[in-house]
Amino acid sequence: MFISSTPQVTLLVIHSVVFAIAIIYLITSRKRLKERILRYEQQVLLSQMNPHFVFNSLTAIQSYIFRNEPHTASKYLASFAKLTRLILENSRCELCSLEREIATLKLYLDLQKLRFEGRFDYTITVAEQIDPDATLIPPMLAQPLIENAIEHGLSGINWAGKIEIRYTLTKPKQLVIEVEDNGIGIEKSREVQESKGKQYRSLATEITKERIKNLKKLGNSGIKLNITDKSTLSGSTSGTIAQIVIPLK
Repeated sequence: MFISSTPQVTLLVIHSVVFAIAIIYLITSRKRLKERILRYEQQVLLSQMNPHFVFNSLTAIQSYIFRNEPHTASKYLASFAKLTRLILENSRCELCSLEREIATLKLYLDLQKLRFEGRFDYTITVAEQIDPDATLIPPMLAQPLIENAIEHGLSGINWAGKIEIRYTLTKPKQLVIEVEDNGIGIEKSREVQESKGKQYRSLATEITKERIKNLKKLGNSGIKLNITDKSTLSGSTSGTIAQIVIPLK
């Protein structure tokens, strides 16, 4: 009986092994497909430039042409083209150097200053212990936060606007990005929008949160976003501090 049943046992073992291999393959394929979808979502979110920014930047450039200032118009048009190219290139990369990130943000901020006719200034500081060329981060994470500061925080203020962007290390392998403005703050911005009959909604913040959610699913579990209204820290100050914490590999 043992001898006669051996072929059936062998066949059963073979079928079991093949079935197990097939299950492992399907699980692995599904995981890879899920990761690929998440990466595509990252690319789509990253490549989303605010259409109002695009339209208003080109309108501002057009105004220089109408005022017969072709040199200035040409300068800003070249900056706009370079920014567009960098954003499209960054959308194809999971990581970029901090040096490239800062160059992209400077182009973006200079164009925003053109739009708002110099009603705000900005500073970008990098801690001495950080090597911008060797430090790799997900691209354009800070840009939506800067957009929020300009579009919501600094919009309509009657004082000189200021945006500070800081890159520091709290641990050897933990980068902190801070975007601070001296605008009206989150709560006041919400009140202004509601007084106009509009529902307060920050698309830029939603995009950032969605990107961070996807980055966590792709293995960057330590990445965090914190947004603080400065009025909750001190009643005599206004503005917003947005902070992103990124574990470095």
